[in-house]
Amino acid sequence: MAKKLKTEELILEARSFIESYKAEIGKSVKEGKNVILLNFDELGSFSIELADNLIEYPEETLQIFEVAMEESGLVKNPKARLIELPDPYTIKIRNIRAKHLNKLIQIEGIVKQSSEVRPQVVNAKFECPSCGTLLSILQIERKFREPSRCSCGRKSGFKLLSKDMVDAQRIVIEESPEELVGGEQPRRIQVFLKEDLVEPKMEEKTTPGSKVRVVGTLKEIPIHLPTGSIQTRFDLAIESNNIIPLEESFEDLEISDEDEKQIRELAADPKIVSLLVESIAPSIFGYEEMKKAIALQLFGGVKKDRSDATKSRGDIHILLVGDPGCLIGDERIVLGNGTIERIENLGSTHLEEINTQILTGEGGKKRDMATVFHYYRYQPVIEVITESGKSIKGTPNHPLLCVSNKNGKILREWKRLDMFRVGDKVAAVTSIPCTITNPILTNFKPTYHTYGPKFKGVLPKFVTEELGAFLGYLVGDGWVQKTRVDFVVSEQEIDILPKLLKLTKKLFDLTPKINKRKLADGKKVQLYYATINSSDIAENLLFLKEKRVPELIFHSGNKVASNFLKWLFEADGCVFNKGRGRRSISFKAKNIELLRDVQILLLRFSIHSRIVGNSLMIRRGKEIIKFAEKIGFVSKKKQTILKELTKEAKKFRRFNSQRSEKIIKILKHPNQDVFDIEVPNTHRFIANGIISHNTAKSVILKFISSIAPKGRYVAGKGASAAGITATVVRDDFIKGWSLEGGAMVLSNRGLICIDELEKMDEHDRSAMHEAMEQGSVSISKANIQATLRAETSVLAAANPKFGRFDPYQPISQQIDLAPSLLNRFDVIFTIRDLPDRAKDEAIATHVLSEHKHERASASIDTILLRKYIAYARQRIKPVLTEEAVHEIKKFYVDLRNMPVGGDSLVKPIPISARQLEALIRLGEAHAKIRLSSKIIKEDALAVIELIKYYLMQVGYDYETKTFDIDKLITGVTTSQRNKVIMLRETISRLESRLGKLIPLEELKKELIEKMSEKEIDEALEKLAISGDIFYPRKGYVQKV
Repeated sequence: MAKKLKTEELILEARSFIESYKAEIGKSVKEGKNVILLNFDELGSFSIELADNLIEYPEETLQIFEVAMEESGLVKNPKARLIELPDPYTIKIRNIRAKHLNKLIQIEGIVKQSSEVRPQVVNAKFECPSCGTLLSILQIERKFREPSRCSCGRKSGFKLLSKDMVDAQRIVIEESPEELVGGEQPRRIQVFLKEDLVEPKMEEKTTPGSKVRVVGTLKEIPIHLPTGSIQTRFDLAIESNNIIPLEESFEDLEISDEDEKQIRELAADPKIVSLLVESIAPSIFGYEEMKKAIALQLFGGVKKDRSDATKSRGDIHILLVGDPGCLIGDERIVLGNGTIERIENLGSTHLEEINTQILTGEGGKKRDMATVFHYYRYQPVIEVITESGKSIKGTPNHPLLCVSNKNGKILREWKRLDMFRVGDKVAAVTSIPCTITNPILTNFKPTYHTYGPKFKGVLPKFVTEELGAFLGYLVGDGWVQKTRVDFVVSEQEIDILPKLLKLTKKLFDLTPKINKRKLADGKKVQLYYATINSSDIAENLLFLKEKRVPELIFHSGNKVASNFLKWLFEADGCVFNKGRGRRSISFKAKNIELLRDVQILLLRFSIHSRIVGNSLMIRRGKEIIKFAEKIGFVSKKKQTILKELTKEAKKFRRFNSQRSEKIIKILKHPNQDVFDIEVPNTHRFIANGIISHNTAKSVILKFISSIAPKGRYVAGKGASAAGITATVVRDDFIKGWSLEGGAMVLSNRGLICIDELEKMDEHDRSAMHEAMEQGSVSISKANIQATLRAETSVLAAANPKFGRFDPYQPISQQIDLAPSLLNRFDVIFTIRDLPDRAKDEAIATHVLSEHKHERASASIDTILLRKYIAYARQRIKPVLTEEAVHEIKKFYVDLRNMPVGGDSLVKPIPISARQLEALIRLGEAHAKIRLSSKIIKEDALAVIELIKYYLMQVGYDYETKTFDIDKLITGVTTSQRNKVIMLRETISRLESRLGKLIPLEELKKELIEKMSEKEIDEALEKLAISGDIFYPRKGYVQKV
């Protein structure tokens, strides 16, 4: 802590500094301001003691500065505002503690809430009725203070003459998304602003969604109980000295002359559009059309004010619909406490809500919550096998973290399983932290006997270290039958037999029967067979017949796991120390999945192992030492060899942990049931020791949100209390209500990436209509009527309701979104897994060529990409040329008047005015990419092809073989609507001939040549749902 200077010393130091700072004060005075910005770095260079006192005693020191400024005669009623605090004083909101109370600190974050600006009393003048004395009382607390007594002796009843008021406001600052790691939730803190910090110009820069830096004094705020007393726990708030807007949308990014030169050179490249597309999520190969649309979204269209006072948005909205990436049921997931669980056991039904903590594999013990379980039947499966024998089996689009080296830099990027090739590297974990300490229940139960002797032993209630040891030996050299449990011991390790007998007695209160037998293998080895004759014990241990590491061990702590491994390696393991290349600890098993079980369990002890054939090998010196320290052997023979090997291991060269592994084999498997878990925040988990991800859609969204300066990523169920738009919350400071901006408001003039849109709250999805079309959010609640700006581009992703996207079904029937909201998206893309030999070969050729040499046209650096987009958005406002108008008009008119085969009663609408507006916006963005002020013919043709591609994916009616926008928006194609009209007319015609009751058999006879029986039933169902018909009795239909 700094030594507190005396007030006289402080005043002298402050006067000296103000003398040296007159030039800066003069500038402010010339601009008509009484606010003086003090540069902390300059203050520290002038006087370390003064700077230290400012940090430790900010209020007192700032008052002295203001007095010194006024005494200089340059400025009246000055306000000292601090800027440029050094990094050590910039505190993360989550790291603020009691030691920072009453100290000067600096924080950065996003304004989450802001109250209305209201007057606050800072000084009050009172008159004493007895003697007429004037009393001035400073109002420095939240509660209004009156004089306690007058010099004449009077103690109450003072007359209030006047009050000095200043404007005040409360805002809530939340940590920025880029500061968060893993599954961390953003923390918040209250900030109090007053005087010049709440002037209208400043208030515009501190609306919800603005990024700001706050310099101020940390204060405690008492929390009052309903009884009126004060809690022992206090809240925290910052009394702001200064608030500095850090808003950085594309339009606010500064572009230097050097940047402009570089941007202009880049724009001159005729392949600039392809370069930009390659720069969008470069870790994901393919999807060129989708990436092109996202590139156009980043550049945006041109916002227009029309002659009728309405506005046309320039923001482009994109929806991605795709199949989720999944793993087979046997893949081992690591939970938050170190439990290893098969993914199929994390839930039971598709889209089941779960609440399971998992490890994310981001280093250390970082965790996140899995919230939803997915289950898909009979899906294509690919397996990748790494150099250590680890394996991942999943659907082709399941992403893993790929590790590569580019120009000496380590790159980590997500890649789909079907994009990996032999030689690629995947990220792997080197250890699995485990926090389980208490023993778990065995759930062993005695068998019900109708006859025969009763069970005389006991069944263990908990999975203890002894039970772990016994199970380990049984998995290695034991077997379980219906009524008995057996294990065998070789004469060479005879010293472990008494220990096993002792274990059995302690666990089950039974002594096994021993039989000797010799095997004729040339050496006539003596074997000792131990048998426990008990159906009660045998039936509770039948899970050991699978010859896998039991769930009881995977769910237990490290002490149990260590004993299990010790006895497992004792049973079927060995240790060699026969010189270079012949030194190792190994474990043999016919079942490779047992070897992989053991491999992942060893990671609990940070031990790396490798599967070679039917053996698991531990060869590295560091790993051997860890095995000796944490696991070891039981028999004296193996202990002795291990001791000698451990001494030698200290000389081995390879001691480093391996964080990535080469893929040595890729296999295709028959279709299987697959599973997935949703991890809303980090979208990653550990599977079989390899870092795994949810889907490629999430990868794209994360990447795009990182490019946009005001990019924000939210998941369907991960939105804040304010949701996606805005809400009104109770404000204790002003005893009223304040606005809290949601994600779209916080991303104003930026881009929001919404994952799992279909899981978003219905209210939020409804409120998105106005935000996506008008670029604003209106709210009317609790006597607050406000309209917040939300000029935000939306990039959203959604999963099909039934697991896989069906091109023959309307998209509105496959995702849980209202047709009106779907219609707000300019383009919609599907991300699907379709086997295509030609495409697969092209991908393989491309990836392999990348491994051989650098690509001719490298993608654009992310920093330069951001500046390029910012330059285009700031400077370029393109307009349509006659050639472009002609092409767009021709496409629109030709498509709407396309001939349709068949006797259509209603003609399909292939494209609407909304798609025409989308075409223009996309054309403007395409011209911006070229930094052109004109939309030329080539721009128009490029975006027409994009619209055709999108309509072919989601708006094509396979029956009429034409584009039909109704299929996309309403979920009912024109051909389906025609059938309903035909059915309704046939019912009316039959009614005039047969009466009100119309036999279904007669109705189907009339229509059988025009419609199939299935189509008739579907049309009848639609009419029944709409209330046009009903079934008065079985086999008859009647009009309502």
